[in-house]
Amino acid sequence: MKAIYTIVNDRKTFLGKHIDDKIIREFSFRTAVLWNGRFLSFDNKLMGYAKDNKVKKFIFIDPVKRTTLSIGIKSAENNGNLQNHGNQGKQWYIPKDIMKKIDFFRTPYVSKEVVL
Repeated sequence: MKAIYTIVNDRKTFLGKHIDDKIIREFSFRTAVLWNGRFLSFDNKLMGYAKDNKVKKFIFIDPVKRTTLSIGIKSAENNGNLQNHGNQGKQWYIPKDIMKKIDFFRTPYVSKEVVL
């Protein structure tokens, strides 16, 4: 298990947790949802890391609404689109409507870190 970070504008930014063959992102969808609530996004470096580390799924958890969405890495790559997001750099945008809703769960604390 690893916590994944990147450096954006000279600031260490948390991207998610690598647990087993999944990357799990926990955040309030309300604050991060794009384009009228239809997409979720993540840094392009996370996609590269996922491919290099044989990740099979991305899981997005909203701990406030207790909502959990899952998508396979191939589906995320094939159905998402990569766009430059100003000072945040390149981001993958994935439509929420193609993600599978799964049961809510909490992730364990992770102390080991990797910075992309």
